[in-house]
Amino acid sequence: MIDPVTFTVLTTFSMLTGTMLLMWIGEQITQKGIGNGISLIIFAGIVSGLPAAIGNTIRAVNAGEMNFLVVLGILAIMIATTLFIIYVELGERRIPISYSRKTIMQNQNKRVMNYIPIKVNLSGVIPPIFASAVLMFPLTVLQASSNPWVTAIADALAPGGVLFNVATFVLVMFFAFFYASIAFNAKDIADNLKRQGGFIPGVRPGEQTKEFLNEVASRLTGAGALYLAIVSTVPFLLISKMGASFYFGGVSVLIIVQVALDTMRKIEAHRTMSQYDTLGNVGL
Repeated sequence: MIDPVTFTVLTTFSMLTGTMLLMWIGEQITQKGIGNGISLIIFAGIVSGLPAAIGNTIRAVNAGEMNFLVVLGILAIMIATTLFIIYVELGERRIPISYSRKTIMQNQNKRVMNYIPIKVNLSGVIPPIFASAVLMFPLTVLQASSNPWVTAIADALAPGGVLFNVATFVLVMFFAFFYASIAFNAKDIADNLKRQGGFIPGVRPGEQTKEFLNEVASRLTGAGALYLAIVSTVPFLLISKMGASFYFGGVSVLIIVQVALDTMRKIEAHRTMSQYDTLGNVGL
């Protein structure tokens, strides 16, 4: 029998080696394939669990452990969650841009973007992932203790509990604002716009443009943070109350939708470039 120290060391090195191998495979997919390799691996891991979940549900219905109407309700929640995520992920605020006549004449043979697109969800899937990591780390540490007070705290923080969901909601909101403030740089956008001879109608170039973009991004981040917090908690709560035999979280659907949309965009871009290469080769 392996002693605990040896088991811990072997487990740590095994997980570290496996993680490094997955990261290497992801980098190879990114360099030689289409899309982000790590995201595609996560996507494959989530999708691979769907057949087992469907099989368990069918088995539960046949055995009489789950009502067919409950299954229809779960399916309706899953479809509604997916459609809601797709709708929000494709949503963006387009801020109109005007260019001086001189700039238009200089770029008359080039495509000049006449709007700045700002997504509703600026932070992507990072806030739910960070929130889950922050909550699971102390929970893992607390479960190793046999103290009754510590055990009670660990039970209160267990996934699916009220305290866990409230903490997830608050942390997702916090990380959404924190990450969006890092990812969105209004000063760089305002400076580039001024350098290119563009301006937002009714807003002075420079500092006022930066303040206007920050205000718009803050409002969108508020809506995006609330959307992420709801998606991270509500679907799981509803389906768990119905007695589902599998885990369904909005974060998983969010990752699937974002990876699918990103892959579709990159495939479309490759198709467009291929068409341009074909037209160039035939001389049209």
